Amino acid sequence: MLADKTILTVDDDPAVLGVVGTLFEREKATALSAMTLADMWAKLGTVDIDLILLDVMMPDGDGMDAMRKIRQMAEVPVIMLTGRDTPLDRVLGLEFGADDYIGKPFEPRELLARARSVLRRCDIGATTAEDPNSTAQIRFGDFTLDTDKRTLTHRVRGEIALTSTEYELLCCLAAAANRPLNRDQLMDGAFSREWSPFDRSIDVMIGRLRKKIEEDPAAPRHIKTVRGVGYVLSGVGQTEAAIAAGTGEGARSAG
Repeated sequence: MLADKTILTVDDDPAVLGVVGTLFEREKATALSAMTLADMWAKLGTVDIDLILLDVMMPDGDGMDAMRKIRQMAEVPVIMLTGRDTPLDRVLGLEFGADDYIGKPFEPRELLARARSVLRRCDIGATTAEDPNSTAQIRFGDFTLDTDKRTLTHRVRGEIALTSTEYELLCCLAAAANRPLNRDQLMDGAFSREWSPFDRSIDVMIGRLRKKIEEDPAAPRHIKTVRGVGYVLSGVGQTEAAIAAGTGEGARSAG
């Protein structure tokens, strides 16, 4: 999974760069490093990067701002790797587009597992998108989710850009076909790990999806909250007009 991948670690601590570089090189990956954001931007402009490990506190800027800029220009997977491991920092990192967030000090085996999980989702997308006979499509309202090509398309707006984690979360909801899923189920599907009561990752990711899908994220018609349970993708198999009218089995089950 990690062999032949190019991993860029952005951190101003030489010790961290050394540990992470050795860790990934043992997995036959190409380990690159950048001690400044300027160096990171230079490498992103010249080298094909498969995964970025990004620190928040950099000497020439804020990693959170850099995360937001990265997401504006590319869908390269990013794992935030930082000593600022408060719940607020994790929420901000995910809201700005990070695929995962790991606090320092970190367990090397956990870092490898998280990296494999993020890259696995991207590799699956690259493989299935090459299949010209893909027909697996899930429709809700004006959206079409193609689970082979790993794309989300709106009838008018065209393709909606999703990160790998956003895509996996939407697939979990879509596969449930108008049935609510709890946070444990969604965390396992999107992040491949268990959910804890203090982890807001799923809620943040749902918020990100709503901003991309809902006409009014504050009053969602597609991704609805089911009190005491979790979330449901409502209206799978229905037209936008049916969803707006509140008709059909999907609307009744979502409440």
